[in-house]
Amino acid sequence: MTIQPAPSTFQERFARACDVATFTLDKGGPCYLLWEVDHVQAGQRVKLDGVFFTEEEARISADLLRGTLRGARASMCSDAPNWNPDPAREAAIRLEALQCREMLARRLGVHLAMPQEAV
Repeated sequence: MTIQPAPSTFQERFARACDVATFTLDKGGPCYLLWEVDHVQAGQRVKLDGVFFTEEEARISADLLRGTLRGARASMCSDAPNWNPDPAREAAIRLEALQCREMLARRLGVHLAMPQEAV
């Protein structure tokens, strides 16, 4: 008889996700991956939460939101800053991801030391 390990808590999953401090490159190329939580409503995808650095952050948020919105799910999109360079937009996306991470930490009751962003 094998004993199954207890499933990870949201807090444990979140702690592991926070080890990632930047967006992942899509197949090592010029695009990077962004993660959001969406829901299909009247045939349209509606963004509920995010942008997140990691799939795990988006999955945790979706799991929490699924209590009230059954169809909440993590979804991936990509951004290609090389095609239309805009440093202000890139900084805004990163800041949004940091803010979403902080809000998720609060929902989980976790203290999160946030990096200071140059504005």
